[in-house]
Amino acid sequence: MDADEVKTIVERMAIDLYLHVPAVENLVFIGIQSRGDKLAERLRILLHAKMQRDGIAGQLPLGILNVNFYRDDLGKNYDSPNVKAINIDFDITNKHVILIDDVFYTGRTVRAALDAIFTQGRPSKISMLTLVKRPGRELPVLPEFVGLDVAAQDNEYIKVKLKEVEGIDEVSIHPR
Repeated sequence: MDADEVKTIVERMAIDLYLHVPAVENLVFIGIQSRGDKLAERLRILLHAKMQRDGIAGQLPLGILNVNFYRDDLGKNYDSPNVKAINIDFDITNKHVILIDDVFYTGRTVRAALDAIFTQGRPSKISMLTLVKRPGRELPVLPEFVGLDVAAQDNEYIKVKLKEVEGIDEVSIHPR
């Protein structure tokens, strides 16, 4: 995907959220670092603008997760004093959490994010949104909102670049 396609897909996903999530004013966004949080901010801005145009009140708070501390398949790096695993400064209890990541693959990142979220409160619902979904799921979780479903092979990986991080919006497939 090039920049225009990424923009179109993100805009479509914001509309999908608006149309398919009851009580959008009860939503909170939680983005998984390091690109899910950037996507979450884009979606939050788009959805908030749509809500304002339609006269719907709501703040759409945004929290950020670094799930590395909650992963069961990666080494831990607890020595870094500048890493904060959870940056959620609002109450998630009884809220509808939209959990956002750039690529959905095995489901292990989502599992780690769920562990982190439940340390913060008990949401009424959690929905997963991802820009790209690929085969390889290992856990019984699936995103509810998917921008692009890619048939990548096991020997390939998906690279998402976002202008907030790399200066360009782009999604590509590369050999491992």
